[in-house]
Amino acid sequence: MREMADLEELWGAACPSDNCIICGRTGQEGMRVCGQLICHACEREIVQTDVEDEAYRRYVEQMKLIWLSALSL
Repeated sequence: MREMADLEELWGAACPSDNCIICGRTGQEGMRVCGQLICHACEREIVQTDVEDEAYRRYVEQMKLIWLSALSL
């Protein structure tokens, strides 16, 4: 049952919205990838973060939601 709840949570997070897919803030400007917003601040953080940094791994996990969204179109 927990797996189903996890999938529903991921699905809800992956639905296109005006919230940044990384930080969740609304009303931000940025780029859209498959309908998902990545705000300018998060975009800068992603490209400036070293791949060995733990934060980079979190960004990658959040960006997986973009592909879930794209698969649902």
